[in-house]
Formats: sequence, structure tokens, C-alpha cells
Amino acid sequence: MPLDIAVARQYGDSTVTLRTQLPAKEVSAKAPTVGGLQNLPAQAPARAQEGVDRGYSTVSFFEADAQPQKAAPRMTSAGSFYDEGSEVSSLLNEIERLKRKALSRGVNLTSPQEDVPAEDVTMLKQIFSLADQSGDGFLEMEEISNLHYVLGEPLSEAEAVTAFKAMDRTGAGRISFDDFIAWYTLAHSSSGMLSKKGIAYTQRFKKIMAKVEGAFDIKNLTTMSVGQPKSLEYRVQFHYNDRGQLKQISPWHDIPLYTTDGHLHFITEIPKFSRAKFEIATGEALNPIKQDVKNGKLRNYNWGDMLFNYGAFPQTWEDPSHVTPDTGYGGDNDPIDGVEIGTRMMRTGACTKVKVLGVLAMVDDGETDWKVVCINVDDPLSSKLNDIEDVEREMPGAVSCLREWLRVYKTVDGKPENSFGLEGKAMGREYTLGVIQETHDFWKKLTASGSRTV
Repeated sequence: MPLDIAVARQYGDSTVTLRTQLPAKEVSAKAPTVGGLQNLPAQAPARAQEGVDRGYSTVSFFEADAQPQKAAPRMTSAGSFYDEGSEVSSLLNEIERLKRKALSRGVNLTSPQEDVPAEDVTMLKQIFSLADQSGDGFLEMEEISNLHYVLGEPLSEAEAVTAFKAMDRTGAGRISFDDFIAWYTLAHSSSGMLSKKGIAYTQRFKKIMAKVEGAFDIKNLTTMSVGQPKSLEYRVQFHYNDRGQLKQISPWHDIPLYTTDGHLHFITEIPKFSRAKFEIATGEALNPIKQDVKNGKLRNYNWGDMLFNYGAFPQTWEDPSHVTPDTGYGGDNDPIDGVEIGTRMMRTGACTKVKVLGVLAMVDDGETDWKVVCINVDDPLSSKLNDIEDVEREMPGAVSCLREWLRVYKTVDGKPENSFGLEGKAMGREYTLGVIQETHDFWKKLTASGSRTV
């Protein structure tokens, strides 16, 4: 007879139950023999009435050479024999599958003894999304390493291999969220499933959890204007509600570059369809946004209204001492610039989650001045745009129009045209993420000595 399996958990007045049936796996209707004699286990009839015993495995998630012990075949009540080790293993695997399926949907069916709190599931989804840079729903070893690096907990190559092997139970070479949940469940259980290497990595992973748990939340960010608009004193200041306390922060240094769900933060300086040249004041305390000044006068883009939202990425810096091979020039001493090409106009000081699409290697007055093409993740076009080729397909001519605007906008003021490295080609997403990460590393070096202004 098939076994009916149910895993249930009580939530207040409601019970959540998942059920499945596992067919009995018969080996043979005839008992195994030794030397021509039927070899029956001494307690076979009694054990058949007791049902399926719970089995415990010595398998380590981290040691490939550890194997579970296999029980001897035993007699069913119908007089046939089946492989108890296989049956128990299948039963336990099915229960764990049901648990993981529930967890991936936000329902925790794990027993209290296994010590996996339900609130961890949301956090794990954030961590998984942050690591899944390709957005394909799977993690590869390089993505696991990159996650640790971005969150300040870098792994050695050996540690990365150990962690990946722990999660990749099927040997598929990539990890699904189901695999991720399965590893986390066992890693934090009280059943002693981990080796010393596994315990060491679990401790490292707890630091990742703690950093994401205290992560920056755009909903707690507000901006405030001070000074008279269109005056030299006008500033847009940034404040963050930190557990009930409103603190002024720097949009350049205190807003993280990476979001917890795999995107990047973008700060709008100049809204589309406007001309006032606003920028993050990198030379002022707490770096508010101000309008740029030239010869004592406020600066505007005299070529015409911008057709895109223009801004910058926090925690980045284009180092003037670093000569970029793709342009032959050093950086412009500012955060890396972004051009948001969505359908909506965003206000000065808006902090938005964006999807990176590509980059242009612009050269302005003998300085490298990267222009990152991106789109607000909530924009109606966002679902159709994942790389620069998608922009060319869905918005024909948009990249050419952007390049030409950046090339000539200063000529109306009598200045020469800007030029571009890489033959003016807009590079794709993966290349762009590498450029952004490089400027993030430059920012880390800049601020390591305590510098907050340039």
C-alpha cells in the first residue's frame, strides 16, 4: 500500500497541511536466501506491524565521502519484502521536499527543534536575489563569491568551493532557491548535519544575514530643500529615519550602491525635461545636492532640455590617478554618472532602484566620464529591458540620440565637442557592472582614510 505523508503546522486558528503519497518499493515477493536457505530477519513480522521507522543519516552536507548506512530488506504484512533503507530515505526526502516547497512560498513547516525561524525566509529571498546577478533564478559559484565580496565578507577560493558544494546537492553546477533553502534548513538544524568546514561557513553566512537585515530602506529616506530656489544657497539635503531618529546623511557615502534585491541605487540630480545643472556637492559636508556654479553664476544646460533623468551612483568615485585603458585618461573626481531612460520624470534628490543596461566611455576635458545607461525597475519599460541590445530593439535610436546629445551639448557655449572611447560603442550590462564595481573599489580606497569630500 502507498504511504500517505502529511506535513502540517498550526498558525493561530488555521492549520497549513501539505500531503503526498509515496508508493512502497517492493524488491521481491521472495525472501533473499543464503546457501539455498531462506534468510528471514528474526524480528521481521513484528517490525512490519510497527510501520516505517524514522531513520537518521550520518551524511555530511560538506563531506562527500560520508554515506548513510543502508538497512536490510524486511517483510511487509503481505509477505513480500522491500528495501527499508530505500523506503525510509525516500520518505524523509519527500518530507524535506514538502518543507522546502512550503518555505519557498513563505510558509514554515519546519519543526521547532530544527531552529529555522519563519522570518528568515524573506531575508533569504533578498540574499538570493542580490546574489542572482543574471536574474535567471539560479546561482553559480562566482555569484556566491561576488555576494560575499559586495557585502564585505570575501571568501577564499577554497571557502567558495566548500560553500557551493554544500548548496549544490544535486551536482547540477548551479543552485536554485529550493537548494538554497534546503542548505539553510540543514545548516541551522540541531541534528548535527555539518562538518567543521560547514560550521565555519555557516558562521560566515550569519554575518551576511546580519548585514542584509540592517540594510538601507528607501522608504526611510527623505529629502528637504533649504535656501531660496534658483539661488547660490539652495541645497537638497538627505535625511534617514534610523529606528525613529531622523539623521542627516550623505547621499554619496551613506546610501549603499547595491540594493538587497539585486539592483543598484541611483540618485537623480537633474530631472528629464529640465536644464538646471544640479549635482552632488562632493566638496561640502554631508554632500547635499546643489546647482553647479561657474564664475559666480548658476549653470544651466543651454543646448536644450534633457530627454532623460541624469544623476549619479552612490559609493562610487572616478579616481583621477587611475588612467582607464579604454579612454587613456584618468577619472573626473566625481561619482560615476547615470542616465535613466525610463518614461517618468524623477525629482531632484529621488533615490531609485535601477537596472543597469550599458555604458558609454565619454571623455570630457581630458577626463574619463563614464555614462551608465539604466532604467527605474518600476518603469513600464523595465520588464523589456535587460541589456543594451534590448534598448536598441525596444527604443530604436535612443542610444544614438543620447550619444549625440552628450557629444555636442557644450558647443553652444563655445566649447569643443566631447569624445568617446571604445569607438563610441555602448557596452553591455556585464561590462558596465565591472566598471561600476571598479569605481566602487576606488570609493572604498578614498574613504578608508576618512575622506568624505574631494
